[in-house]
This record gives sequence, structure tokens and C-alpha cells, in this order.
Amino acid sequence: MDFRNNLYKDIFQLSPQPMWIYDINTLCFLEVNEAAILHYGYSRENFLSMTIKEIRPEDTVSQFELAMENVHNHKQCFTNKRYKHLKKNGDIISVEIKSNLFELNGSLAELIIATDITLQLQHEQAAKRLEETLLLSEKRFKALVQAGLDLTAIIDIDGKYQFLSESCISLLNIYPEKMIGKIAYDYIHPEDRERVIEQINSLLEVEIIHIQPFRFLNGDNEWRWLTTTARNMLGDPAIFGIVANSADVTELINKNQELGLSNDRYKLMLKAADEAICDWDIENDITNWSVGFNEIFGYDLDVYNNTLWSDNIFPDDKEQALKDLNDAVKNPETEVLHSEYRFFKANREVATIHYRGIFLRDKDGKAIRAIGSYRDITAYKENISQVQRQAIQLQEIAWTQSHKIRDSLAKIIGLVDLLKYEDFITDSQKEILTFLNKSATDLDKGIREIVNITHTLNKS
Repeated sequence: MDFRNNLYKDIFQLSPQPMWIYDINTLCFLEVNEAAILHYGYSRENFLSMTIKEIRPEDTVSQFELAMENVHNHKQCFTNKRYKHLKKNGDIISVEIKSNLFELNGSLAELIIATDITLQLQHEQAAKRLEETLLLSEKRFKALVQAGLDLTAIIDIDGKYQFLSESCISLLNIYPEKMIGKIAYDYIHPEDRERVIEQINSLLEVEIIHIQPFRFLNGDNEWRWLTTTARNMLGDPAIFGIVANSADVTELINKNQELGLSNDRYKLMLKAADEAICDWDIENDITNWSVGFNEIFGYDLDVYNNTLWSDNIFPDDKEQALKDLNDAVKNPETEVLHSEYRFFKANREVATIHYRGIFLRDKDGKAIRAIGSYRDITAYKENISQVQRQAIQLQEIAWTQSHKIRDSLAKIIGLVDLLKYEDFITDSQKEILTFLNKSATDLDKGIREIVNITHTLNKS
């Protein structure tokens, strides 16, 4: 190229692309066009007093020197590479350099056309990051949905499956590809189906719903309990359906049913035992009463009353009952407390109750919880009292009657002794009187033993 030609000069100066010419030996700028001056911010005088090394960031100098060594060694006529350049204001830009070697005034020079590709690279990097983000999101989706513990499905408004995650294989022994196009409702238990359909249809008015456990037929023709959260994404063009996330809660349902049965049995046992149970959280001073307290003592448990027990102890017994309980709480050696006292029922009848409390303590021996049972022993106490009264009456009767009978026996024994020595009594009659005397003596001995036994029983 003959740069002296006016046509080339005009093309050089009027080009919208930054252009310059430099001496490959001295690296000095020989000429720059207006586009370079405007884009880089240096004046023409600045450029012509600089070398092309000065428009390079410091950290790219080594790369520049390697490029110049390549220019000197190979003297390629045309090159096309990317570099970093430094503007006068300090901005670093990315440029694509197209170069052409030619002879100028007897020296070898190089014409440079610089295209600022900073924005292009930024867009490319942004696009790359977006692509990586989408790829990562896709991988995460597969990791969360395909390999997740829950079942993810997409159904249309009619309930047809559009997508199922692979987790349905492990959860339900159902293969996703065989379910596409089938109606999800057909696999729901008849007793639960109407409820589920009604809730799904409500998604036309709300965005998200939570469906309580329902039974779903798995690949082994067994009913499994599922709970589902469904979201309306019919308006999303990427989904255009209802997204349902379901979890298998069969084991939890079974355990809850077993627990409920166990609780029912426990309640029946409490009723059969005629006992009321109290759970006392000592640290927080909170009491929970079993239903037996209402059935036995008549108090309404729907209204919480933390002093229900202490407020209704019979006045004459209250001080001792509270003392026994407080002493047991404070004594780390006490595991079980037994006490008896009188207690007012809701109808203000006085009952005698037996309390048995078991204490739970922390590692320092501090009582933190107590489980107590309250048993109405009024009838039992009355029966004991009645037996004792009867025993006393029996003793009195036995004592009174024994004295009368023994008095008569003493007279009989005395008369027999007198008759034995009369002359008119024959030998055979004397023998009879001897037997009569012995029988009367044995009878007297038996009466004394009855009196002693009665006295002993009364003492016990």
C-alpha cells in the first residue's frame, strides 16, 4: 500500500474503525486516524509521541513482547488476534487487531485496524453464564425432581399426567413413561377421590393447595398414603399444567393409627382401674389431667385450672397433704410418694383418695416431672370400717355369751361332781357322769378359745 496516495489517506482518515501505523523497529506511532483519537482519548500529538507499548495494560506487556517477537521473526503480512488495550482515561478494552505489514519511507511498518469487542465479549460472557446457569438449573432440576425422595408430577386441568419424576419407580413401583396421558384420579381410592378432585379444581381460584393424606394405588396393587402440595402453573408456557409434589406418608399414618389404638386402650384401662392420672410439669408448673378426673370427681377439664387439685383438698387434711408432696419433690431420694386424704368432688361430696406419685428427676436429683394417680377409696375405707365395727360387735357378743354359757357349765360340772359321790348312784351311772363332766369341760375350753380368737381378730 502506498500511503502517499491521497486516496489511501482519505480511506485511512475517514474509516470508522480506529487505525494507526507504527514502525515495527521503534514501535513508535507514525500515524493515527480520527476514529482512534476519538475512541482512545489521546490527541494526535499524544499518539505521535508514544509507542504502541504504552497503550497496553501492564499485565499484558509480556504477551505484547511475545507478539512483537513473532512479528519480527515471521513477518506475516496479515494477522488477526485479540488483545487488551488501555484508553487515556484508564479504561481497559478488548480489541480485535487486524494487521498488515508494508514498507513506508524505506522502513518496515504495520497498519493496524482495531475493533473494540469489549461489549461483544461481555455479551458473549453473559450468554455463556446464562447458558451455564440454565445447564446448572437443569442439572439441579434433575437432581431434585428425578432423584428426589418426593414424587413430582405435572397434570393438566383434566387430571392427565404430562410428566412424572423417576422417583415414582422407587416410591410406587410405577414407571413414568407408562403413566403419561393417564388420568391420575383413576388411581386414587374411591373414598378419597371426590375430595382430591374438588381440591384440585379449586386451583382455578387459588395458586397453591395442600391436600391431606389420601390413598393411591401403586404398581403392586397396594394402597399407599400420599400427601400432596399442588401449584397452578397453567399460565406458565414452560409448564402449562398443575405441578404436584407428593410424599409417601404410609408409615406415618400406620403409626398414628397404632398410636390412636394404643391411646384408646390406655383410656379403657384407666376407666377400668377407676383412677385419674395427672401429668405435672414441675419446672413450668403445668398440669394435664386425664379424662378420668372428670369421670371420677366430676370436674370440667375443658377450662384449664392449674390449682384444681390443691383448691379442693379437705381443709383438715390440706396442710399435711401439701407438706408430703413438697417434701417428696425436694428430697432427691424420693421416687414414689403414697398419701391418703379427703378431697371434695365437684358436687362437694367428700371422698377419700389414695395418691401415688412417681417423680422424674434430672442428673442433679431435681424433680422436673411427676406422674400421679388418684384413686377414690371412699367405699373401700367404709367397708374396712364396717368390718371393724362388726368385729367389735362379735367380740362383745362372744364375750357376753361365753360368760353366761361358762357359768351354766360350771354349775353342771359342780353338780356332776356332787352326784358322783352319792351312795345311790350305781357304777354305770357314775361312768355316765364322768363322760358328762368331760364333755362339759371340753365345751368350756372351746368357748375360751373362741373368745381369744375374737379378741385377736379385733386387735388386728
